[in-house]
Amino acid sequence: MTLMAKAMQECPSSGILWAEAIFMEARPQRKTKCVDALKRCEHDPHVLLAASMLFWSERKISKARSWFHRTVKIDPDIGDAWAYFYKFEQIHGSEEQQQEVFKHCVNAEPHHGEKWATVSKNIENWRLKTGEILPLCAKSLEIPT
Repeated sequence: MTLMAKAMQECPSSGILWAEAIFMEARPQRKTKCVDALKRCEHDPHVLLAASMLFWSERKISKARSWFHRTVKIDPDIGDAWAYFYKFEQIHGSEEQQQEVFKHCVNAEPHHGEKWATVSKNIENWRLKTGEILPLCAKSLEIPT
């Protein structure tokens, strides 16, 4: 926590740091940290993804879905957002909603994201296209708690 506080002092508008800080907090303080993060960097896709996952962990399905939409709309190049959104729809959505996320992801052809890069740059997956990487990446993700 002290290292995170120091990092956030040096980079106060880093969306990646804010997103990580949200889930480092104890469950009761996460919402407050999320509000702070949205105030600091409201248009950062990493913060929006963290907010989506926060709503998902609180079982607020419709809010989570709308925040996932906002996230992928702001920066469609982040594969992690697409993978979490796809996994979310696999669990809580209909077949139609899953296919819609899948189709939009394939059209966006994302290349960034910590989890996405791990799967897409794996030597075993070197020939795979976006449509094949998405299910693999989504399968490797944990459901937020």
